[in-house]
Amino acid sequence: MTRNPILACLAVAVVLALGACQKSPDEAQQDIANAQQKATDDVAAAQKKAADEAAAARQKLDAAQAEAGADVAKANATASDKINSASADAADAEHDANKDVAAVKSDVYQKDAKARHDLAVAKAEADHKVAVEKCEAMPSEQQDSCKDAADSDLAAAKSRADKERDDAEAAAKQLKQ
Repeated sequence: MTRNPILACLAVAVVLALGACQKSPDEAQQDIANAQQKATDDVAAAQKKAADEAAAARQKLDAAQAEAGADVAKANATASDKINSASADAADAEHDANKDVAAVKSDVYQKDAKARHDLAVAKAEADHKVAVEKCEAMPSEQQDSCKDAADSDLAAAKSRADKERDDAEAAAKQLKQ
C-alpha cells in the first residue's frame, strides 16, 4: 500500500517536470510571431541594402560609360586634324575606354553578386530563426531533430549562396581580361 502513493507522487513529479520544459501555446505563438516579424524586417533591410549597393554600382557604371564616351568623342575630334595618327589615337582611346568599362562592369557584377549573396544568407538566417522557434514549440523529444533539420537547411542555403557568389565573381573577373 505504501508503494502506490509513492508511485503516484513520482508520476505527478515527472508530469510536472515535463510540462515545465515546454512553452505554453500562447508563448510559442508569440515567439513565432516575433521571429517571423524579425525575419521580415531582416530580409527587408537586406533587400534595401542590396538595392542601394546595386544602384550605387550602376551609377558608377553609367558615369564610367559617359566618361568613356566623352574620351572616344575627344579622340575622334583630334583625328579629323591628323587623320593617320588620330585614327590610332582613337583606337587606343576606345580600347582603353572599353578596358575601363570592362573593369567597372566587373566591379559592378562582383558587388551585385555579393549583394545577392548577402540577401540570400540574410533570408536563410531569417528562415532558420523562424524554423527554430517553431521547433521550440514542439514536444521536447522532437525538438532536437527539428533543430538539426533547420540547421541543415541553413547550411545548404548558405552553401548555395556561396557557390552562386563565387561563380558570378569568377565570371566578372574574366571581364577584366
